[in-house]
Amino acid sequence: MHIIIAAITALAGLLWAINSLQRSGFSLSSINPFLAYRRWKWSRTYGAKPIYRLERPMDVAAVLLLGIAKADGEITSDQKRELQNTFQHEFEISRDEAADLLLASSHLIRDEIYIVDHLDKILEPSAAKFEPAAVSSLLTMMRRIAALDGSINGEQQKLIDATERFFATRQKAAGGKWS
Repeated sequence: MHIIIAAITALAGLLWAINSLQRSGFSLSSINPFLAYRRWKWSRTYGAKPIYRLERPMDVAAVLLLGIAKADGEITSDQKRELQNTFQHEFEISRDEAADLLLASSHLIRDEIYIVDHLDKILEPSAAKFEPAAVSSLLTMMRRIAALDGSINGEQQKLIDATERFFATRQKAAGGKWS
């Protein structure tokens, strides 16, 4: 009889402990190794900064052009206007789409202080989609935006050189226009 009473007491204590843990915020499903693996995989895939997941060359180019403009300091209204015009004419998109692209790019770049350090991460997902003509067009646009407020400063030149080096090592071409 004393064994049955001990088993009932142990079961009641276990139920009380589980109930207390759940009330404090602990979930029993958190100790599931398959769920932990799925969460880890999800965080690696979707937990990264959105700027490192850009796959369209047009989006990457917009971020780099905005980064060139920001490397000089705060962006002036003339630089914004020139960026929108560049997006509109070079990427062959409407004025509204160019404004949206500038807004999205500024949102993506807001937390990046020094783009040159993370340039490989930014360019890697879309590097295979850049064709040689698009790369030379991007470098030309970067130089034009950098020289908009006078001469090209050291930070802007570092970003241009790093972009040029990245694509020089890739030498991988794909067909198509900006997409």
